[in-house]
Amino acid sequence: MVGRILNSRYELEQLIGTGGMADVYRARDNLLGRTVAVKILHPQFAKDPVFIERFRQEAQAAANLNQSNIVNVFDWGIEDSTYYIVMEYVQGRDLKSIIVQGGPLMPERAVEIAMAICLALDAASARGIVHRDIKPQNIIVTGDGQIKVMDFGIARTAGGSAMTQTGTIMGTAQYISPEQAQGRAADPRSDLYSLGIVLYEMLTGKVPFNGENPVAIAYKHVREDPLAPSLMNPDISPELEAVVMKALAKNPENRYQSAMEMRSDLERCLEGAPVYATPVLPPEDVARGQTQAYAMQGGPPPRRSRTAWLWVLVIAIVLAAVAVGVWAIVINTGGIKVPNVIGMKRSDAEAQLKKLGLVMSVTKEEVNASVPKDTVSSQSPDPNTKLSKGGVVEVTVSKGPDMAAVPNLVGLTAAGAQEALSAVGLTLGDTQEQFSSQPKGKIAQQNPPAAAQVPKGTSVTIVVSKGPEMVLVPNVVNMSKDDATTRLEAAGLQADPQVVTSTTDPEGVVKTQSPAAGQSVPKGSKVTINVTQKPTQKAVPGVVGDTKDSATAALTAAGFTQVSVVLEDTSVPANVGKVLSQDPVAGTQAFVTDTVTITVGKTPGT
Repeated sequence: MVGRILNSRYELEQLIGTGGMADVYRARDNLLGRTVAVKILHPQFAKDPVFIERFRQEAQAAANLNQSNIVNVFDWGIEDSTYYIVMEYVQGRDLKSIIVQGGPLMPERAVEIAMAICLALDAASARGIVHRDIKPQNIIVTGDGQIKVMDFGIARTAGGSAMTQTGTIMGTAQYISPEQAQGRAADPRSDLYSLGIVLYEMLTGKVPFNGENPVAIAYKHVREDPLAPSLMNPDISPELEAVVMKALAKNPENRYQSAMEMRSDLERCLEGAPVYATPVLPPEDVARGQTQAYAMQGGPPPRRSRTAWLWVLVIAIVLAAVAVGVWAIVINTGGIKVPNVIGMKRSDAEAQLKKLGLVMSVTKEEVNASVPKDTVSSQSPDPNTKLSKGGVVEVTVSKGPDMAAVPNLVGLTAAGAQEALSAVGLTLGDTQEQFSSQPKGKIAQQNPPAAAQVPKGTSVTIVVSKGPEMVLVPNVVNMSKDDATTRLEAAGLQADPQVVTSTTDPEGVVKTQSPAAGQSVPKGSKVTINVTQKPTQKAVPGVVGDTKDSATAALTAAGFTQVSVVLEDTSVPANVGKVLSQDPVAGTQAFVTDTVTITVGKTPGT
């Protein structure tokens, strides 16, 4: 499939991903000169109308969305039973691989990612679209920290027909909502449940429900309560846990009713402010969560008794009283707890500190490949330190990775490209070969393009020319113009028709061609075909009695440019210099390319 060009435009360069129903290729949009991603439906599904409809629906649903946190869809089409979608090419890692390789995220970063996903879901909801497959694998984190939601393959418009089959649950089992697990209609609140699962996984490194098969997992979504995430990660604040648990409510009416409502509570978590969500675990569920925690650790579950429930209630009341007392002490002493602004955008950190009555001072800006540009990488004093109003928090802000401009490699050899890239701190990536107008061995294409600003260490892929692809010129003489054009195009050549007049050959056929048949020429070359056309016929004007010059002018004006003059002796002085006869005679229909002969009188002996 690599090297194939779809729609005479999208050139497939490299397979970058494989899914259950499609493969994704990095491709070159030769019309706009940009890199894109092309998703191609697996051949075994190309004849299944259900899968084709699902594939088409993804393109139409996503093409209607235009939001910075959603992967753009540019185009889609069908070519030779190949169904494809052309999307924005996003360089980054999916959230699942980040969690698997790095473990749980910092709560602040998890909240920031969830807030970005809320913006994407809000844009989709505004267009009446439900994603229905929100999961970490469909969330891309770019090199500069931007969040992109992708894959609307099982999205549907609100009120439209759900993409389901008998006995099949669409979506991924670990992330589907209870109503999806029961085969009921999904709405935007279903996506918020899935987002709650994703947030839970970002905070703990695990999904709340797992099992031996999708049916077992779906049962847990419907019947079981999740283990409180703070039992696995004590760094999770009560406010953030309340947000997660509200998103995971079994009944959609008890969840957040919109993505922006959930985002508002997440923003309050970042600011250290109270959230509107309230803890949803009653004492009985707390004990159940503790039992599950003991089971995960391999120990025996605690015994249940009414006395235990009373003690839980008493402890909860005491802790609440202590919290109120501590808060009162903080208020009375006037101390302000310094928030954690590490990982926040510079402007956001400054705004949050200002809101609390603190001042931010940027003491250093440093190159940092692991922290996005304009993001706080360290702070002093540390989070949770108390300062008086107007206190200064010193921060270091990342300038992002050290950047370099990609040199122009087109026309260089691979060795020359390696040298040019090394000089600016870049590396040579994948090398491919294809036919090109560039000389053999010279670079024809590169990605990223010349002059693009990229982090040092970035690899640049190149396409090395195999030289022009040569083809044999077919014989098209005596063919009609249309047949000759079709045959030349089938051979990879272009027809360049030229008109030649002929009174003897049939009209509309190729009389000659250049280059001649059998010659080897570069693919895409033009072949001149001389197509015959009958000249125009007109009545020959009468010029007998006119002077030679007048006769010639009259014939030329009538379209007869081929005039032959023959001199003949005359004994009549008045006829000297005048036309004595003409051939063809006046009024005869003749081709304008024919020669008209006029006989002009002259004095004998001259």
